[in-house]
Amino acid sequence: MVLISSGASAQSFSFSDLFGQSKKQLNYYQQQIAAYNAFESELKQGYNVVQHGLSGIAAINTAELNAHSAYYNSLRQPSATVKNSSQVQDILNWQTQISTLFSQPFALTTDEQTYVGAVKSNLLNSCNADLAELQNVIGTNLQMTDDQRLQRLNKLHAGMQDKYLFACHFCNSLKTLIIQRQQAINDDQTLEKL
Repeated sequence: MVLISSGASAQSFSFSDLFGQSKKQLNYYQQQIAAYNAFESELKQGYNVVQHGLSGIAAINTAELNAHSAYYNSLRQPSATVKNSSQVQDILNWQTQISTLFSQPFALTTDEQTYVGAVKSNLLNSCNADLAELQNVIGTNLQMTDDQRLQRLNKLHAGMQDKYLFACHFCNSLKTLIIQRQQAINDDQTLEKL
């Protein structure tokens, strides 16, 4: 009885159900294929966006790099304002005049000559350092704006002017010392004659 009652509730399977099932399966596969095609289309669009985006980013980076390179290269070239500044000529003239001031012969004792030689050497070494700095400021070795170059030029100008004024004062003091010594010798000779 149990078998009979369970058999009554079972459904029978026919060929129409098999073909209906197949049709449902076919519709399901077609929907999946359509979804995959839509996904493929979206994926291709995404890859194109990424590829063109990366190309755009590369182009932007290249343009920015070129702009930065041009800017930094321009910092190596001093303007005519810096190169033709009257301060440059002043510095060069003062260097020449300092050398000329110390090239005069002074009638001094050996110790005094040693001292004057040491002062001259230190002063000329300092002048040479300033001239090397000047060459850097008006040359292409450094990357600086014109304002920075002009500030350094002002500093060099003031420093060389101080050195020139010191050299003038020092050499004038030596001349005065020599004149006073000569005057003292002349006075001694006059007293001896008297």
